Amino acid sequence: MNINFLDDLKNEIIKAFEDNNIPIPTAEKLIVQNKRSKELKYYIVHNYLEDLLNHFFTVKSRLIPIIKWNVHISDKLSNCEEIQDIVYKLENGQDINNLLSKKVKKINQAKNPDQLKYEWGIYHLHFKESRTSDLLFIYFSGNNAYLIDILGHENPNSAIPTWTNTNLIQILHDNWPQVIMSKIFQKNSNTPILTIKQRRNLRKNSGNTTIVVSDRTEYLPLGGGFTTSNHPILSRFKTDSLIQKVINLEKIVPANIDIIKKELINMTTKPNLKLKLDDNFQPIIIEETHNIVLNLKLNKGF
Repeated sequence: MNINFLDDLKNEIIKAFEDNNIPIPTAEKLIVQNKRSKELKYYIVHNYLEDLLNHFFTVKSRLIPIIKWNVHISDKLSNCEEIQDIVYKLENGQDINNLLSKKVKKINQAKNPDQLKYEWGIYHLHFKESRTSDLLFIYFSGNNAYLIDILGHENPNSAIPTWTNTNLIQILHDNWPQVIMSKIFQKNSNTPILTIKQRRNLRKNSGNTTIVVSDRTEYLPLGGGFTTSNHPILSRFKTDSLIQKVINLEKIVPANIDIIKKELINMTTKPNLKLKLDDNFQPIIIEETHNIVLNLKLNKGF
């Protein structure tokens, strides 16, 4: 039986790129973003597939799911008419991804990251597709959208921060502490408060930090943080986890092929097994000819 689940995974993720209208980068475009040593870049097995998955999960994480959101508005925005159009679109399940940065789907994500999103989990939206100087900051959790504040687009040398403005976390803490309580590192923290310059410098040098709010509650990065290559840590984790699962399946399925054939005997004597990804990008094995999903119990047989 000819099984190559890693090739199947590559085909599946390319289809996911197409389904999500995300440009597919070449190996050459991806490898320059990889911070591994030159030797590891070119000789590590499945390097392109890893980079391709990491790129896909990075871009996907920057997009806002198109669902009907339960919208919550902070006290900072309670009388703000400017947000009403976005509120209506969120509540009615309309696509607002056209209001995101134009950098979202760039091929070189290392040069065009959203460190605010990666570190703090906070999205920023323009009010018009043609772009605006004011930005709306939103935190999403489950099927809830928490509208935090409006800030001006930051200039590189601005004394007033936008991307490192810890008041965004303070507003979340003041308005919806239960939403972010799982990210509490410690209470009554003695950790020094970073200056704007320090936080900016740390971001430039791939430094993830905690955030201490006014009552001395200290939070871990709400978005999980980012790597030295300016990709989300969560995207790297999803990539590594998915590849390891597929590698395990390439070992487990052939080792149990007799059991699989026995289970499928009433339908076929020559099962055509392929790996697919479900809606959550988890691997499943199907008998492709008859479109039968195998219910694999990896620790107890099939």
